[in-house]
Amino acid sequence: MKRMKRYGFRKAAPLLAVAFMTSALSACSGSQPASDGKVSGDSPAAANKPFKYSTMVSTFAEVPDMKNQFWTRFQKENNLEMDVQWIPDPEFQTKLNLALASGQLPDVVSAQNPHDVNTMNAVDKGVFWDLGPFLGDLSKYPNLKKNVPEAAWKFAKYKGTYYFIPRSRAQINTGYLIRKDLLDEVGLPLPKTTDELYNALKQIKAKDTSGKLIGTLFFDNMASAFGSSNPQYNAEGGLYRNILSDAYTDMVDWYRKLFKDGLMSPEFSAVKGAEPDNFFSAGKTVLHTKNFWHQYRMDQENKKLKPTAQVEIVPYIKGPGGAAAYLEPGFTGGLFIPKSVPEEKVKKILDVFNTAASDENSKALFYGYEGVHHKVENGKYVMTDVGLKEIQSFTNDPFTIKRNEWDKVDSPLAPIEVDLANREKVKVTYDALMVDPFRIIRSSTWTAEWPKYADEFEKKRTEAIMGKISMDDYKKYIDGLRNNPALKKAFIEQAQSYKEYFGK
Repeated sequence: MKRMKRYGFRKAAPLLAVAFMTSALSACSGSQPASDGKVSGDSPAAANKPFKYSTMVSTFAEVPDMKNQFWTRFQKENNLEMDVQWIPDPEFQTKLNLALASGQLPDVVSAQNPHDVNTMNAVDKGVFWDLGPFLGDLSKYPNLKKNVPEAAWKFAKYKGTYYFIPRSRAQINTGYLIRKDLLDEVGLPLPKTTDELYNALKQIKAKDTSGKLIGTLFFDNMASAFGSSNPQYNAEGGLYRNILSDAYTDMVDWYRKLFKDGLMSPEFSAVKGAEPDNFFSAGKTVLHTKNFWHQYRMDQENKKLKPTAQVEIVPYIKGPGGAAAYLEPGFTGGLFIPKSVPEEKVKKILDVFNTAASDENSKALFYGYEGVHHKVENGKYVMTDVGLKEIQSFTNDPFTIKRNEWDKVDSPLAPIEVDLANREKVKVTYDALMVDPFRIIRSSTWTAEWPKYADEFEKKRTEAIMGKISMDDYKKYIDGLRNNPALKKAFIEQAQSYKEYFGK
């Protein structure tokens, strides 16, 4: 099987590096405000009354006060009057589904999961505008063209056009963290391969006299090291989902060996949510997977228990079929405009998105305003009490903004020297990793059918890893799923979708 072409952030990275430099080193000479207090000439309603529109957005914390200092200033400087319905994220998709059913949609839907089956069904039914003809070659929207990653525009397409504006996100995000001090104690370097990782965990576990140390938990993203990102087709030309591939089965077999050798917790399948974080920060596990920026926090947490503890980044792990983990596709979430919005208003909303994606507004939406929400110390943005209250990770979600490519690498807790060192460690992932195609390709049949089998699949996978069933039995179970008539239909859809995005 041919290795899938990587789609990285290379072309956008130099622009971001110049603009954000070292997470604010360029701001040491004084940050510029989001605007000079006047509406810019390219603002959608310059010199006129504020442009009013409505939107619904997920919130991951307390509902923001749209009359607070940040939103008051942002709307004034951009001549906007925003009617925002902030919805707690666990409730968002349900509320959106109800709005789709009733037809009572706002002017903009900022969807956390733009590929939800109900949302995509609504797209197919013509509920949302096809934005492709409006966007064209993006020459009318220079900020969107310049500041949204090239990969985002590629992977946000659906049936050759755009039904949502991708909410940009840095592509370098998640990798592995490991206890380097424990490696040092057994005289081993940072592991680079699955074999080296297995050997390291085995030696560290053998040296542990407490009997309490766990090598690792189960991390699904390890599958790409065995080749799960590479397409595998059946005789009818259908594309197996990655979890049904031979490569994924090879990963299960690898974890089975780890479990047999006592390198995993017997309760690994029940450790979910925030618990893996707690295991690692409490010094219970040797290996963890997390956003890179957590390295410093995890290092400090482990030092509280063992002053000589040292948490180090492992940017990726190579295996027999590839490298783990993945690059992000350049976006998370999308901005839809319902067909009920008049065409002229659609154009104005797109102008708003373009203006919000400017360098100045992007910085404001990410850090707030200097002197009010943050200050710059030693090359770092330091949030004030007002900033911590008013600027959240989702503050910019009503828009798409220019993202610092090191968003998920730089830590708000770490000295600038740590951030700069970590950037150097992880930038190799641009060349080593790829975007997970199974986060991109679509199949309405898979989305509808797989939930019927998901729990049983997880149970069988767990039993195989724990040795409760043989690998032959596990493979027979996978073959049964591969030959399921409903899933075979999904495989055909996935093959068609894969060809659309990756040209194969």
